[in-house]
Amino acid sequence: MLIKYEQAKEILQEGDILLFRGEGLISFLIKRYTGGVHSHVALASKYNNTWMCVEFREFKGGRSVSLLSQVEENKKNIDVFRPVKTISYDKMDENGNISLVEKKYTKDIASAMTEDIIKWTGQPYGWINIFKMFLRFIPFARIFQQNINDDDVAKAKVCSTAVTVALRKEFMDPVPYLADERVSPADLARSPVLQYLFTIDGTKEG
Repeated sequence: MLIKYEQAKEILQEGDILLFRGEGLISFLIKRYTGGVHSHVALASKYNNTWMCVEFREFKGGRSVSLLSQVEENKKNIDVFRPVKTISYDKMDENGNISLVEKKYTKDIASAMTEDIIKWTGQPYGWINIFKMFLRFIPFARIFQQNINDDDVAKAKVCSTAVTVALRKEFMDPVPYLADERVSPADLARSPVLQYLFTIDGTKEG
């Protein structure tokens, strides 16, 4: 569903997940290798009544820029996702007793997620993580042991790593059994923890 940016500003909430269907060679390679339509991910955060895009960009590292500037560059390529409000599941303790666990996604959690990523802005882009991601899809390389542990790769983040770490740390793991450093934008788009809302329409009327 396409929503004009002026209307989207009123619908957006702190911590909304922005998934980009990017263009260009790097975006093409990321989408082709990961089997999805998204090549980049960021978080929406409001600062002084202005919506910002908090992200990790290739050749730029961690940064916070106006969302409008990104919308103008990606007229109809930014999809807005939001974490589910409540999720529940059964959990067994060491004695074999099963209890219901319920987690709620709140405004405080959303703020904590964006604060985490803002703290990481200024760090260099984690190109090594891009290489590790591609190893998942390269023939023969896939037969070697793959890291499935969740590690806070604080010094080697890419866009999807940063969002995944923040989600896992403050809410819950969006892609279980896959290390944070291996999660791609396509993995996040398929996560049951996130739901698609709308696509921002940045075209001018008239």
